[in-house]
Order: sequence, then C-alpha cells, then structure tokens
Amino acid sequence: MIDKLQLSYVPDDWQVHLVIRILRGYDSIFLAGTGYGKSLIFEAVAVLGGKSKVTLIVCPLKALEADQVKQAREKGIKAVLINEDNTADPVVWKTAEKTAQLVYISPEMALSDHFARLWTNARFRGRVQALIVDEAHCIDEWGEEFRPMYRQLHRLRSFTGQEVPFVACTATCATRTFDLIWSTLAFGHRPFWGLDAGSDRNNLFYITRTLQNPTNPTLDALNLLPQDLDANSDRSSIPKILAYHDSVAGCGKGKETWRRALPAHLRDCVYEYSSEISEAAKQECWEGFRSGRYRILCATDAAGMGCNVPDVEYSIVFESPKSLGVLVQRWGRAGRNRTGVGTCMVFVRSWAYRPAPPEVGLAVQRVRGQGKVLLEPVSHTTSRGKMERNLEAFINSALSTDRGFKFTSMPHP
Repeated sequence: MIDKLQLSYVPDDWQVHLVIRILRGYDSIFLAGTGYGKSLIFEAVAVLGGKSKVTLIVCPLKALEADQVKQAREKGIKAVLINEDNTADPVVWKTAEKTAQLVYISPEMALSDHFARLWTNARFRGRVQALIVDEAHCIDEWGEEFRPMYRQLHRLRSFTGQEVPFVACTATCATRTFDLIWSTLAFGHRPFWGLDAGSDRNNLFYITRTLQNPTNPTLDALNLLPQDLDANSDRSSIPKILAYHDSVAGCGKGKETWRRALPAHLRDCVYEYSSEISEAAKQECWEGFRSGRYRILCATDAAGMGCNVPDVEYSIVFESPKSLGVLVQRWGRAGRNRTGVGTCMVFVRSWAYRPAPPEVGLAVQRVRGQGKVLLEPVSHTTSRGKMERNLEAFINSALSTDRGFKFTSMPHP
C-alpha cells in the first residue's frame, strides 16, 4: 500500500484492516473523524484491487469530487468524475467503462438514465469491485427532501448483485443515522464489518461563546486578527480562518465586515463561498485558500465537506447548527495537518445555555411562602427545547472559563 500509493507515512492499523475486509468482499460502515484519512481507503481499494477493476464513489459535492480526483491522479491512479457538466463527453464514459480505477458520481448520477447505460453493460458490471458512499451522513441529513436520491441508493443493489460490497463512510453517525444508512444501503444480507475509528483530534481546542452581535456575528470574531496589522503587513500574518454562516446573505455581510477591518492592501484575502457561486469559482476559492492567497473564507454549509486545506487555524460557527453532527463536520476542517493547533469556536445565543440553579430550592421556597423563582424567560426555555438533544447537551457540558467556555475533547455524535 505504501509503495503503490507513494505514501510518506505508515497507514494506521484500522485503515489496513478495513481495506483488507473490503477487498475480501465485506459490506461495511465505518466512522472516522475528519482528517483521519478516509480517502486513503478509496485509493487503496482501487490500487490493490488491480487495474482491471473499478471502485465507484458516491459523493455529495462536485468540489469534493474534483478535489479527490485530483489527489488520486497525483498518486498515479486513473480517476474520473461524471456529473451533468461532462455527460456529453464520450471520452469520459469510455474511460469509466474500460480503464478508470476510481469513478466519482453523485447519487443522482448513479441512479440516472445516463449511468444506466453503464449499469447494463456487462463488461462494466464485471469490473465493479466496490461501491463506496462518502459522507454517508447525507443519507440522513439531506435524503428526506433536499437530495431524495440518497434514500434510493438501495436500488443500486439490483445492478451490482450480491457479490459487490457496499461501504458507507462518515465522520458523524448517531444511532438514528446508522440505522438509516443500514436500511438505505440494504445491509444485512452479506458479510458485514463495522468500524469506529473515533473522532478525537488532540491538536484541536474547542470553545463556545455567547453571541454578542446577532445582526453581524463577525464582529464577535474580529479580535482573532493580529492587533498590529498595518500598511506593511503581509497576508501571511493573517491566520487562516473558515467562518460558517447560516445564510448566503450572512456570508456576504461577514466578508464585508472582515474586509473593513483589514488594511486596504489585504482586503482581497477575504473570499465568500456558497452554493450560489459557480463550480469554477468554488475550485478557484479552494485553490486560493489552500495556497494562502485567501486567508479568510466566509462560507455556508456548502463548504461543510470537501475542504482539504491542511492548515486552517480557526473554524468558526456562527449561530447554533441544526445538529451536533453538523458542528463536528464544520469544526473538523481545522488543523487537518495534525502538526499545528486548530481552534474551533461556536457562537450561540444566550438561550442555548441552561440557567444556573436557584440559590434556594423549591421546597425551601414553599416553606417560606415564596413564589417559584423564574430562572429565565419562557422564550429561552422554548428555544433551547427545540435544539437537537445531543447538541444542547454538548454545549452545556462545557467548562466555564473567564473567556467563555472550553471543551476538552471532540464531540462524538
């Protein structure tokens, strides 16, 4: 594996064992934190399975497909992506059919009439050695309405038969998500091997703070900028920051706020990333962020996956995400090179924190003839009650500090 993939390091034991199991034909669900090296599994299966075989990767985002195809090609693996941008290119289809070792497709493409021409090709079916669903938590988070084809992936078994292993990988997998992945991919009828490699990242530091400026949350994070920036400062003096907003409008406002806080010659190092920009712009954005030309990225959840930038110093989430899994995905973008410290921050409304218990208990209050002490406005209790249970529990498990709250380990949904 080391020689064929030109690795400069020794793979972890879990990676080696998982690759062996897949090549032996086992179905699998594996959980491994962001930055743990899930893509190595795809590449190793493709290379060790032989050049006559092909591994299919079901991927949620074009940017992620492009990034992984580029990474595979740099290792000498024949990889191709197929999406609506290149379906009219006969070379792409011929490559996928005859020579590709890795084929990256969306769930919609995998179940499309276009791809059905490959599925009905006996030669292609005979080459398929594994089907891997990357970022499999999307089956739960996106499959109900946003990307319904995720819930239809079991239909692919009718093309592959029972001889081809299906593999699901994700960094976040609560019990409900696991059960949904299991049923959607029709597990349970073939040999199965599950693996939880964990999600702890010892080089990450986790902080949550009360949001002070809800109309412009970026104001709460401006103190991350060096205080001595001036006309002579270089852009490398600005830490790499990935800031998540809950809307496209929030991204735009955040970008303008960061820019106003910087010297004029450094303002172009702030970029905006959302689903509304073109694929070319997304690619240019990641390349610029990776190279250091861009230092601050204001993003929506469109950048929640596929950010293979190794040296992000701060991953910031403004407002409470919809689940602990989403928070883990976004925070996992920081410190992926494992050599530097990454700081993960979430700014939440005050109602997200449980109130401190009363100084006097209810029983004493009744003896004294006092009315029940209202610890917080009813609206706060109601809002907190709508949070996902795991997320609410995690935020309130923090250790108080004079700067806000800090966490000592990675949440594991």
